Amino acid sequence: MLSLRLRSQLAGIAIVLVAEGAAIAMPTGVFLLYPGNTAPSGADCRSLSARVRPSVEKAEAWYWGRAPFGSEMEFYLFLSKTRMETTFSAEGDYDTGELRNPQTRGDKTTFELVPDDHPAQVVSGWIEQSRDGSVLSVTLHDVPTIAAETDRTTYYCSFDAGTQI
Repeated sequence: MLSLRLRSQLAGIAIVLVAEGAAIAMPTGVFLLYPGNTAPSGADCRSLSARVRPSVEKAEAWYWGRAPFGSEMEFYLFLSKTRMETTFSAEGDYDTGELRNPQTRGDKTTFELVPDDHPAQVVSGWIEQSRDGSVLSVTLHDVPTIAAETDRTTYYCSFDAGTQI
């Protein structure tokens, strides 16, 4: 089960599907990580979902560090209007934390992320979702690394309308 804190943050939030050409509300819910550094197509996401067969229950198991029996290595993003949490963040990483000032214009939502492991740091970024809703990208700006600050984009797949909490 999701933590009570996370569940309460996700509860009652619904994705708003609108007609083509209209603004899309900030996407929320559970998303499957797409491996690789290039943006997947909708077909790529459908293929990954058919192979992995993701579910909210499996995502919650990975969230709590329990690999579901028979699952391949899969990672998820839990996204609400106030939090972003991944099942793959290592201690000291910058992907999980509080979202502040989300503002959606068109299909892009900008935000500030206050990472749980670095509460004095604020990382700006944006979330974009494809028009058909199948692909989600999260870009974080100026993420500290050993060499220098860098931008980092990670791609995710929607896998079931029932996961859009």
